[in-house]
Amino acid sequence: MSLDPWVALETQRRRRHWKQWPWGLIALGLAVLCWVGLFGVLLVGAASMRPPGDGSSAINLKPYLFALLAAELLATCGGFAAAVLAWRLNRGKASAALAIILLSLWLGVLLHDLF
Repeated sequence: MSLDPWVALETQRRRRHWKQWPWGLIALGLAVLCWVGLFGVLLVGAASMRPPGDGSSAINLKPYLFALLAAELLATCGGFAAAVLAWRLNRGKASAALAIILLSLWLGVLLHDLF
C-alpha cells in the first residue's frame, strides 16, 4: 500500500458509493429469492407431513422451517427497501416496479389464509 495521499484519494474516488448501486436489480433479485424461498418452505412443509411410523427415521424439521421463514422475512424487507431506494434514486425504476409487483403477489399468497 502506498503512502502517497494522491493514490489514496484516487482509490477513494474509484469506490462506488451506495447511491450508485443498481437498486432496481437488487430489489428484483430479492423478489425472485422470496419466490424461491416460498418453494423451499412448501418443500419442507410437504416433507414434514409423513405418516406416523416407528420414529427411527423422523427428522425434526422445525429449525429448517423457522430458518427459511426468517430468510423470507429478511428478503422481503430488503426487497421493499431496495425497491423504494431504486424508485427514489432513479436507479432502475422498471425493475423496482416489477419487484414490488412480485413481492405484493408473494405477500398475497402468504397472507391468503389469514384473512
